[in-house]
Amino acid sequence: MKKITIIIICSLFVITNIFAQGVSADIQKAQKSGNSIFIVVTDKLAKGTDYLVKLSEGANKKVKKNVVLKLDRDEKANADLVAKYRIAGAQLPIILVVASNGVVTGALTSEDASIEKIISTLPSKTQAEVLLGFENGKAALIICGKKNAKDKAAIQTECNTALKSLGDKATVVFVDVESKEEANFVDLLKPDLTKTTVVIFNGKGQFTGKMDSVTKSEDLVKTVNKRVGGCAPGSCGSGKKC
Repeated sequence: MKKITIIIICSLFVITNIFAQGVSADIQKAQKSGNSIFIVVTDKLAKGTDYLVKLSEGANKKVKKNVVLKLDRDEKANADLVAKYRIAGAQLPIILVVASNGVVTGALTSEDASIEKIISTLPSKTQAEVLLGFENGKAALIICGKKNAKDKAAIQTECNTALKSLGDKATVVFVDVESKEEANFVDLLKPDLTKTTVVIFNGKGQFTGKMDSVTKSEDLVKTVNKRVGGCAPGSCGSGKKC
C-alpha cells in the first residue's frame, strides 16, 4: 500500500511539473522550431481577451512560422515570464509579439490592435537579430544593398574590421533591399537604394549615421560611438519610448 501511495505522489508531482512549465515550455518549443509568437496576456480581471485571441489567430493565418499562445498573469507558474517580459504592471489584455530569437518587438492593446498591425510588428529575421543585439548593448552596422552589387564586398570588409575594433560589441548584418521579406525593415531604415550603404546604430539602439562603400573602418567606429537621439529600427511604433 505504501509503494502505491509513493507512485501516486510521484505521478502527481510529474503532472504538476508539466503544468508548471505551461506556457514557458510552449514558448521554448516554438522558438526551437524557428517560430515567432503572438502571446495574448490576460488575467482574471481583463476584459476583451477573446477579441485579442481572435485577432491573433486571424493574423496567424496570414503569416508563416508563427504560433498563438495565451499567458495568464495570475498563474504562479508564469511568474518568470511576467518578470522577463516586464508585464507585471501592464494593463491587460495585450498581445506580445515575440520574434523567434525571443526578442519582444511589440505590445498591442485591444484599442490599437488589428490583424494588419500585428503582422507589421513581426520583424524579419535580420531585424530580429539587430534588435536582440540592442538588448545586449550591441551596436549595429546594417549593410543595405543589392545581393550581387559590386560595392558590397568593400563595405563588408570595413564593417568586419570595425567589428574587431569594437571588441565584437556590435552586430554586422546584410539586408537585401530587393527582398520582399525585408521590405518593412528597409522602409524603416530608409537607405540609399542606388548604392550599397551601411546604416549605423549605437549600443542603445540610437541612429548615428549612414555611410557608403568608400568609408573606412575607423570612421564606422567613430560613428558607432556618437551619442545622438533616435529610435532603434522596429522600436518606433511598438509602444516603446525613444
